[in-house]
Amino acid sequence: MADRTTPDRFVIAAAVDRLIYGDDVTFDPVDAGILLDALPRKRSPWIQLGVAGRMSGGSVKGFAAGVGDVTVKNDRDRQFQYDSGGDAYTRAGQWKLMSIGKRTRQFIEIEQVMADPTDDGRGALICYESGGTPIRMDIRFNRSFRLFWSPVVIMVPGWKPWKVPDASAGA
Repeated sequence: MADRTTPDRFVIAAAVDRLIYGDDVTFDPVDAGILLDALPRKRSPWIQLGVAGRMSGGSVKGFAAGVGDVTVKNDRDRQFQYDSGGDAYTRAGQWKLMSIGKRTRQFIEIEQVMADPTDDGRGALICYESGGTPIRMDIRFNRSFRLFWSPVVIMVPGWKPWKVPDASAGA
């Protein structure tokens, strides 16, 4: 296993793939242990804020010789995304992972990089006892509400139970 300063991203990505795409109701606690051991301990933000959105493509105005004033419209939407916890993540394949250490529990947050931020099921959270034994894996879901009568929609992520450690694995 690699030291904490240079995690083996292939090993981490393979373990996450097995955790996420393996069995529908259980996960291998050995793979969860691999993540806990391999991820560097970075300072996690005390509050994590993210913003994502789309705007119309806009247009460009100019002057063309022999034609006059010209407006060129872009039909593609422009997208933007900002996350205040960007430095706390470790990237491995299609995954962003963040180790969160609390007094009584440890957590690893898993987020799929290329997915739409508004999609449910785009992230997972593994909960460990303080000694490092995995307890459960939760899946992300989004609660959304429209900001008054504007086109702005606020999404607040939450977690709901998803998988439990496979008792027969690793034996």
